[in-house]
Amino acid sequence: MKEKTMAESSLRSLSEADEKLSQARTCFVTAAICAGFAVFFFCIRSVFPIAYTFFFVAVPILLALVFLTLGFAEIARQHRGVLMHVEPEGIALYPFIFPFYVSSISSVFLMSCGPIALLLFLIHPDAIGGLILGFSYSFLGYTMLKMSAYRPSHIHRSPLITLGPDHLSIQPLLHDNPTRIRWDRNPQIEGFELFVAANEPHQLMHVSTRDSEDAFVFEMRGMPICYWQLARLINHFVAHPEDRATLGTPQGPQLITDILTAV
Repeated sequence: MKEKTMAESSLRSLSEADEKLSQARTCFVTAAICAGFAVFFFCIRSVFPIAYTFFFVAVPILLALVFLTLGFAEIARQHRGVLMHVEPEGIALYPFIFPFYVSSISSVFLMSCGPIALLLFLIHPDAIGGLILGFSYSFLGYTMLKMSAYRPSHIHRSPLITLGPDHLSIQPLLHDNPTRIRWDRNPQIEGFELFVAANEPHQLMHVSTRDSEDAFVFEMRGMPICYWQLARLINHFVAHPEDRATLGTPQGPQLITDILTAV
């Protein structure tokens, strides 16, 4: 978390942030491109040595499966409802980190292409191009793994968002400790900064309070629910202090569900 003056940037709306949050369509389009690439080279596979067949057919197929998995996982996240945990501090919402595991596994797979290419080269010494291609894949996988700050080993295992009787708590994935904002400070989502830097998409959520001209800014990667749902919950508990005590009880999840499903 950091603090930043609201006037420093033009913020995007909740609907724009939710549109960026959903990556299912992008995943399916990418999977289709990878599958098309694999089918094309499979049809002309007799022209290339076996090493090229592996790298131009098998690898794109596996990447297509990866993106299909991510796409279906995103659809499941959107339709599964809100997964809540009743904890001593209140209702906890844990981050959706499955895509980060898939990304790391994909990087490790690409890194393994170098040794596979070497093995194929020993079997077919004429496939020198396949050897170069394989180690190029390995370098790409290594670069992807090292450049990503969101490796599973770097992500905390705590809730991303906690709705407690006294405060709202937000802990971005790479932060060691949560930031707590008391309800009596009237927190409100003002908007979002949405951009890509170093090949990483960023979703910076600005949260204002009544007693400060500066807004809290949180990186919301791993968001487990839609932003409109979070905004509705925050606005409700700011406006209805009598409901806050329920957040620390077993009846808390039902209250959350009622708020989100209310017409």
